[in-house]
Amino acid sequence: MRIWALLLFVSSTACWVSSERGRKMEDRLQRLEDENDRVTKQIEEQRAVIRDRVAKIDKKIEELNAVAHRTGADLAVNQDKLQEQFAQVKGLLEEDRHRLEQLDATLAAIKTETDGRFAALKGAGALDEYEARKKLELLKPPSDKAGLLALAQKQEEAGERVVARDLYQDYVKRWPADPRSADANFRIGELFFGEKRYREAILAYAKTAEDFPRSDKAPDALYRIGESMLVLDLKDDAKSAFEKVVERYPKAGAATKAKARLTELSSRTPKRKR
Repeated sequence: MRIWALLLFVSSTACWVSSERGRKMEDRLQRLEDENDRVTKQIEEQRAVIRDRVAKIDKKIEELNAVAHRTGADLAVNQDKLQEQFAQVKGLLEEDRHRLEQLDATLAAIKTETDGRFAALKGAGALDEYEARKKLELLKPPSDKAGLLALAQKQEEAGERVVARDLYQDYVKRWPADPRSADANFRIGELFFGEKRYREAILAYAKTAEDFPRSDKAPDALYRIGESMLVLDLKDDAKSAFEKVVERYPKAGAATKAKARLTELSSRTPKRKR
C-alpha cells in the first residue's frame, strides 16, 4: 500500500541502452569534450596574448599623450613624428581589439555548437531541453509570480511543452510553498506524462499530492500516479494509488474514475485454483 516507497524503485527504472551502445556513446561524448577543450584552450591562449598586447599599447598611448602635453621648444620639432607614432599605435590597438572581439564571438559560437552536438548525441529529450533553454533566453521570463505562471500557461497553450515545463519548474523552485505551485507541479506531471516520461510524471504528481493534499489538484494527481503505474505495468501499486484516491477524496471526480479502474483491475485478476 505504500506508493511513495515505490517512487524510489521507479526512479531507478529510467530509459536504458545496451552496455555496448552506452560505451560507444560515452566514447563519442568524451572525444567531443576533448576536442572542445582543445579548441577552447587555443582560443583562450590567443585571447591572453592579445590582451597583453592591448595593455602594452594602452600604456604606450598614455606615454605618448604625456609627452605630447609637455612644453618645450625641442618638442615642437618632433611634434609631427609624435603624432605619426600616436596614429600607428592607435591603429594597432583598434586592430587588436577587433581581433579580440572576433575571438570572443568564435568562442561563444563554439560553445553553442558544442552544446547542441552534445544534446543531439544524448537523444531527443536532451535536444528538446537544449532548444527550450535557447527559447527561454529570448523570452526573458518575468520575475513576479503572476507573470511567470501566465507565461508558462501561454507557452503550453502555444504547444511549447518543454518551455512551459521549464517555466513551471522555475515557479515551483522559486515559490515552493505558494498554493499555485500545486497547479504548476500538476502541469509538470501532465507534460511529462504526455511525453511518456512516466517516472518523472509520477514524481511531479507526488509533489502535488504530498505537499498540497488540500488542493483541488491533489485527487487528480493521485489518480494520475495510478495511471502512470499502470503504463509501467505496476498493477499492484496502481491499485494502491486508486484506493488512496477513493479513501482520501471520496467525493472528488477522480474517485469515481478510480473506482472504475479498481473494478477493471479486479476483473482482470485471475482467480486462484483451490
